[in-house]
Amino acid sequence: MLAPVQNQSAPWIATEPDGKEEAINKDAKDGATRHVQWYQPAIKFLPRSTVDFFENYVGVKGKDAITTHIYNVRDMAWQVLPYPCIGLFRFLDFGIHLSPDYPTVVRRVQEGATFLDLGCCFGQDVRKLAYDAGTSFNLIGTDLEEPFLQLGYELFRDRGRCDATFVRGNVFEEDFLEPYRGKINIIYVGSFLHLFNEAQQKKVVRQVNRLLRPQKGSMVFGRHLGAEKGGHFTMKSIGWDLYRHDLQTIADLFQSNGSADGDVQEVKWEVTSSLGRYESANWDDDRRGWQGDETKQMIFTAVRL
Repeated sequence: MLAPVQNQSAPWIATEPDGKEEAINKDAKDGATRHVQWYQPAIKFLPRSTVDFFENYVGVKGKDAITTHIYNVRDMAWQVLPYPCIGLFRFLDFGIHLSPDYPTVVRRVQEGATFLDLGCCFGQDVRKLAYDAGTSFNLIGTDLEEPFLQLGYELFRDRGRCDATFVRGNVFEEDFLEPYRGKINIIYVGSFLHLFNEAQQKKVVRQVNRLLRPQKGSMVFGRHLGAEKGGHFTMKSIGWDLYRHDLQTIADLFQSNGSADGDVQEVKWEVTSSLGRYESANWDDDRRGWQGDETKQMIFTAVRL
C-alpha cells in the first residue's frame, strides 16, 4: 500500500464499539483507534488455500496457531498505519491470484520475467507468487512504509530464505526506483490506485511507464475499488478524496500515458477490466458499508501493444 506522505495523517473517524471490540480495546495503548468499522477483531474464515500456505510456506501448523500469529502481526501493522486492508485482513486474500491473468504471470515469472508489486504492504502477493512459481529471485516489492516490509518477514518467517527484493519507495518522488527503470516486465498494483485522486493516479501511471520495459507484452494488472460510473469520490468514513474507475475510465487512465512532461514516449495499451462485488471471505458481513454503497471491486489488466 504505497501511499503519499500526506495521507499518513488521514482522519480515522471513530464509531461506537460493540461488545467484542470493547473487550479488544481495553488493553490498547495510545495509537490508532480500533473503534472503527474497518477494524475487525477476529478472522471470520480462513480458506483452505490460506491454511495450506501458512503451514507449508510459513511453517505455522494448525488454524489456532496460524490465527494467533496473524493477529500479532496485524495489530503491530495497525499501529503503523490503520488501513482498511489491514483492519479487515484483506491481505489474507492474496488477491493477486484472483486475476484471470495470474496463470500467465506465474508462467512468465518461471521463464525469468521481472515482477514488481507496487505498494506491496507485507509482500503477501510476492510470497504467493514465489510459492506458486517456485522462484523469487526476480520478484521485487516496494512500499512507502518500511515497517510493513519488515513485518512481512515476521508474518511469513522467511528472512534469509526469501530471495525477493523489498525496497522502500515513494511513488511520487522523482527518483522513485530509478535503478529499475525500463527493466520490469510485469507490475502488480493491488488495492493501490484507489488510494489516490485522479491527478495522483496519472502520476502513478507515469512512473509505471518509466519502470516497464519499453516493449510489446509489458504488463500491468491489479485490483481496486471501482464503480459502475467512475469519477471523484469522497469516502466520508475516512475523509479521503479519491477517484474510482469504471470500465471506460480505467482504459482512459492508461491511454493518457501519464506523461505530461514528455519524458515517456506515447504508449498504446490493450486494457481489459471487470466489476464485481466488493467482498472478502475474511470479513464479517456487518463490516460492509464504510466504503460506500455503490463501491465495486475492479480487476484489470493493461498490456503494452
